[in-house]
Amino acid sequence: MNQQWDILGLGVATVDDLLYVSSFPVPDTKMQVLHTERHGGGLTATALVAAARLGAHCGYAGVMGHDEISTFVEQDLAHEGIDTSLIVRRDDAQPLHAIIIVDRTAHTRTILFSANGRAGADDTLPPADVIRSSGLLFMDDYGAVGNLRAARIAREAGIPVVADFERPEWPGFDDVFPLVNHLILSSRVATKITGESNPEQAALKLWTPDREIVAVTCGVDGCWYLDADQIPRHQKAFSVDVVDTTGCGDVFHGAYSWALVQGMPLPERIRIASATAALKATQPGGRRGIPTWEMLRQFLQMQ
Repeated sequence: MNQQWDILGLGVATVDDLLYVSSFPVPDTKMQVLHTERHGGGLTATALVAAARLGAHCGYAGVMGHDEISTFVEQDLAHEGIDTSLIVRRDDAQPLHAIIIVDRTAHTRTILFSANGRAGADDTLPPADVIRSSGLLFMDDYGAVGNLRAARIAREAGIPVVADFERPEWPGFDDVFPLVNHLILSSRVATKITGESNPEQAALKLWTPDREIVAVTCGVDGCWYLDADQIPRHQKAFSVDVVDTTGCGDVFHGAYSWALVQGMPLPERIRIASATAALKATQPGGRRGIPTWEMLRQFLQMQ
């Protein structure tokens, strides 16, 4: 079967309303909001945007409702060149809505979200032949039943599975987790799963013979990663003027996925993912700073 998409994403898309403040509020105080913005967001959706800007042909096949938020998400993804024809419409579905408080002094962000409908992967769609016609399957925590089905189909077809997991405590996680053969986790999630605070040791504990790579991202402390030789290697974080870290982890996942479908070796995949996430952090919002391939190439040439 001919490949139709470089990357097929099943996970969550969100609408993010960003509130910029001078510092994070403390209880029982009043604070002025300096600026507000609305953006598309979400673990899988933002990863697909990162991959698409680098040049990947991406399709999104998560569930959407019939409301204004769903329409915003679909139009936003289509604007980025992502194929939205595979979206599954359901009366009980709605994208997540997030309020993100961005601290302009400490350059941190706090995410408050509401989930008022079904989100992420559908239980039975897309069809198996659609999954088999993709170069890579991307998912996150949302839609465990559909994720499990899709991951099994992908692995049986020899298609790599990448996931952006944040909530290992959710039902169904233990079934899907072993099927992810390109495992990239934040140090926080890696510690939660393994009980190991050292990222090198966490990566080793996360390794199984069914995986191709394990990576543990550590923000300004870079990224530890390993493959079948089980020798942890370190990628330093790129030095940039940080404005907003919203979405950096999602962008890392998306850029890694793009580099993987390009056939790049593991160290180069991690380097590209780290650089893409660093450039994203130089601009406000979860997506504004995501570079094109030409912008990323120029940045890497200066390093």
